[in-house]
Amino acid sequence: MKAEQASTTAKVIAASTILLASDPRTSALVAPGAARLSSQFLSGTRADRLFAASAAFPPTRAMWRWIDRLTLPGIVAHFWHRKRWIEQRCRSAIAEGFERVIVLGAGFDTLGLRLGEEFPQVTVVEIDHPATQSAKRRAMARAAIDIPANLDLLPLDLGGAPLPEAVHADHRATIIVAEGLLMYLPPADVDRLLDALRGLAVERLRFIFSYITRWPDGTIGFHPQSKLIHRWLAWRGEPFTWAIEPGVVREFLARHRFELVEMALAADFSEPSAPNRALLEGENLVVCEPA
Repeated sequence: MKAEQASTTAKVIAASTILLASDPRTSALVAPGAARLSSQFLSGTRADRLFAASAAFPPTRAMWRWIDRLTLPGIVAHFWHRKRWIEQRCRSAIAEGFERVIVLGAGFDTLGLRLGEEFPQVTVVEIDHPATQSAKRRAMARAAIDIPANLDLLPLDLGGAPLPEAVHADHRATIIVAEGLLMYLPPADVDRLLDALRGLAVERLRFIFSYITRWPDGTIGFHPQSKLIHRWLAWRGEPFTWAIEPGVVREFLARHRFELVEMALAADFSEPSAPNRALLEGENLVVCEPA
């Protein structure tokens, strides 16, 4: 992403949330309250407010669905199948007794705020690039969103700075989520991040992340491929830079002293009966814990 600007991807995913929730055919995909919060997060500038309105207004919503089909068919639904899978595992971990949730590269996501409001006994920390988090803070202030006392928003460039103490304070059992993040980091930074997480002095650690596939021909990204999306991401300063073959994920984790607990390919994100079941391949999800 461009250093002085909020992440474009964060805004697109927020608008996708509004689009899905405003359509009766897909509204069941979206967590309660997520669309309202996404609209509020996209209220910081006139351009953001127009973007949010276009995702909810039926005539322009149809235009966005046409763009979805033209570029990466199913990507809008894919975002929320991914989110539902991650949220289910966060909630399961909280039910097990995990007491802290850290969301890395939170963007305009609503998970941290919603979990913080619902589970006052759980500490929630969102860590993101200062430009994106500043835009989110301004939008929250404009919309008069109360930040729960158990939610901290920490600005940090994950590409270079060490993890703050809030990630491991009090040694409490901690869930760390990196959704749609690692693919934008250089490989050396991905290695550094996993080693830093493995070194945290917490009672128990569970790391949930998504990753982009490196295909046998050496290409990375979604299938079907979209040159338009790759060029757009590069233009916005957010190209994919790290990917891995699904078959070597277990070995990769072992090198960083993590053990694979669960992995889901894109086709496994949703139940067979779910609306708009994900059709894209290429982004998969992992749950792991220190070995």
